[in-house]
Amino acid sequence: MNTAVDACMAHAFAGCARVTVAARALEVKELSKLRVLLRRWDLGRVVTCMVLAGVVTGCQSPESMSLMEATDSMSELADARTLFGGTWKLVRVERYDQTGEPLPDFVHQEIGQAGALGYLMYDGERMAAVVQQDERAGSASDVLTPEEALAAVESYTAYFGSYSVDTADGYVVNQVLGSLNPRGAGGDTQPFYEFAANQLVLTPSLQCPDSFLTDRGCGYGTTGIQLRNVWEKVEPATASDIDSRFLGFWQIDRVERRTSDGREVPTPQYEQGYLIYMPSGHMMVHLIRPGRTFYEEARPTATEAAVAMQSYVSYVGSFTVDGNAAVVVHRRDGDLNPNRVGDEAFRAFEFRNDQLILKPPAANVDGQVLQRVLYWNRLSALDSR
Repeated sequence: MNTAVDACMAHAFAGCARVTVAARALEVKELSKLRVLLRRWDLGRVVTCMVLAGVVTGCQSPESMSLMEATDSMSELADARTLFGGTWKLVRVERYDQTGEPLPDFVHQEIGQAGALGYLMYDGERMAAVVQQDERAGSASDVLTPEEALAAVESYTAYFGSYSVDTADGYVVNQVLGSLNPRGAGGDTQPFYEFAANQLVLTPSLQCPDSFLTDRGCGYGTTGIQLRNVWEKVEPATASDIDSRFLGFWQIDRVERRTSDGREVPTPQYEQGYLIYMPSGHMMVHLIRPGRTFYEEARPTATEAAVAMQSYVSYVGSFTVDGNAAVVVHRRDGDLNPNRVGDEAFRAFEFRNDQLILKPPAANVDGQVLQRVLYWNRLSALDSR
């Protein structure tokens, strides 16, 4: 194809920036190159405009922009959040250098590793993500050493929060409520997005090799590596063991522990947390303790990683419901603790108004049998179709 693509930049402070970039094709690769170059030149976020003929030679006046604005308004009639809604599974990560050319596999292999297990879930207002790298090493002991904790933390990404979509500039804003990396909480990520058939392509900001990494991101003058994360939509499950009452996002309310005679004992609480059940038959959980501290540097030390693991719970996988026994089973396909990958977690359940009450099996704690009870408040409900 020989169609031209012009990107007319809207400058954040000075109105219209007089910059025009043409790409020779509409192929995903070319659009990716265009965005990489624009980011490299520090030109801000992009509005790409299709033109019927010729190439725009400069930024347009408000009057000449009216047609594009009308087109944008038409496209915004469809709720962009609806397009994101559902479960997405990571199918591949594409890597490009600063010019938009594919990066050889042997260059900076630690960035965008192949074979990762990843799930991304949206409900129209909230989102959550887990990416677990391939071939993570477990531990011979139930308790990970600091060095093992460091390897676990650096091979696992987890965060959750709310999101909004900028359809004009083509990016999604993930407002992070909680993150495995304490520094991520309260911030946001703003990857560009593209939809193609049943796939969602997210293009985040440039990634830095460790030698150029600072506590604020890429060091000055670093070109970085551009990733394109390709996610595939997971269709709703047809199995009869999906109970629609579970479907949606739930927020942690409180945790109780009781002895066998019903006496309540003091229980550490979680500051924030999401429990998610999706129509695809997948689930995800994130829980964070209060009082978490930032890493001193961009990467954690072994001690900091061990503390981060103790203050964050995260796993993802499929779920089934046994209605007769009132038990939901979580299969941990991915888990922050590599020793638990593949485990099945059994939870007795009860619905009470807009709360979901889960009870894991009783456990012996310091010589006494305690029953934990987790109370979750409903944030959203999802259709099983």
